[in-house]
Amino acid sequence: MSHVPKLERLATGLRGRTLKTAKLASRLGMRYAKRTLGRAATEVTPEMRAQAVERAESLVEELGALKGLVMKIGQIASYMPGAMSPEAQRVLSRLQAKTTAMVYERVEEVVREELGGPPDALFDDFEPTPFAAASIGQVHRASVDGRPVAVKVQYPGIEDVLRSDLRAVGVLARMSAVGTRLDGGALVAELRARMLEECDYRVEARHQELFHRLWSNQQGNHVPEVVRSHSARRVLTTALVDASDFQSFCDEAPVEARNRAAEIIFRTCFETVFHRCIYNADPHPGNYLFHDDGEVTFLDFGCVRRFDPDMIDRWKRVALSVVNGDRAAFRKRYVEAGFCTDPRRFDWDHQWEVMRYLYLPFTQKEPFTYTHDYVQKSYGLMIFDNPNKARTAMPPDWLFVNRLQWGLNSVLAFLGATGPWPEIWRAAVESETCPALPVPAEGPLPD
Repeated sequence: MSHVPKLERLATGLRGRTLKTAKLASRLGMRYAKRTLGRAATEVTPEMRAQAVERAESLVEELGALKGLVMKIGQIASYMPGAMSPEAQRVLSRLQAKTTAMVYERVEEVVREELGGPPDALFDDFEPTPFAAASIGQVHRASVDGRPVAVKVQYPGIEDVLRSDLRAVGVLARMSAVGTRLDGGALVAELRARMLEECDYRVEARHQELFHRLWSNQQGNHVPEVVRSHSARRVLTTALVDASDFQSFCDEAPVEARNRAAEIIFRTCFETVFHRCIYNADPHPGNYLFHDDGEVTFLDFGCVRRFDPDMIDRWKRVALSVVNGDRAAFRKRYVEAGFCTDPRRFDWDHQWEVMRYLYLPFTQKEPFTYTHDYVQKSYGLMIFDNPNKARTAMPPDWLFVNRLQWGLNSVLAFLGATGPWPEIWRAAVESETCPALPVPAEGPLPD
């Protein structure tokens, strides 16, 4: 197992990485957009499919070594329908959990620095080879007091890597926002705050404990318990869960189990956002484990977004105006939400078409099934085919809302899920909006 080279040469390599990150992010983003919106060749030959798989293999190797934000972009492309051919996307899905790992000597070093001793002294047993490796850390099987646990160990220097990546993305965001009503600087600041927060596993541990309590009375969803005695800023130990990963579940589970899993994910998301004003803003498939009966274990609470209750109430008013078919109310609520700063120059007919399409799962009388075609068409309406794209503002609060919604739709499409979406969604939108939950306290985890 080779160590990540970029993390070995942080002092001299970050400037070169910044340029490479910008190029990779731009290249992958453009290819993704073209494929998703049908701008690429429509006739796909066997040779083209083989080339796509070869490119995906190269991307997995390159992004898996770079880690950080650019790898997260690869993770997004791995589950957004249309980003690549199905064969290539399956290859890219390895970025969700299994990529280039660091050598065990560095794992020992981090554990010693964070917990005060080597793994073999602190754990009953500790497997040197990780069973999962992603953008910020890798996960090892171990046991504590006879109990199986998962130990996530952060890559040394990854926070500096993320800061470098964010500088590159910040330049791209500011340039791309020129001539639009988007505040590129504010959006990058929001992205920076969430991404850098992921580097402190103490915050993630508190978030995980919070969601464990929030969902304790809900059926079908599970959050692994945190082992505080073996957790710190760069090491997070939790109960180990034995269940299927996303791709295996999609391939092997019967339709009834897939529908149940989708309903649990959907219900958990919207009930928590609309009632509790908080949610995990990273919905990629590697953050779920699936049980045979369709129950779901939720993982990775590093990227959590708290929302102001007023913002959630504005969202609810927009949503209800759409599902109620009230165009006059929609126009008023859309402006109040901060998306339109010049109503006179806005194409309200197109925006109404967009919103009615996005909310189609919640307005259909017949059971609605999420498909890749549905998700892909929504991209077109919102991006390239949108006459309002230069006139639309996006408050920073909505950056991760959009990521959550697009990611959730894609997960449901891969599951091919059919469910009682209108009933669940309306109940969530009409629920009481609770005050925002407090930010976890800083400092070390208490004993």
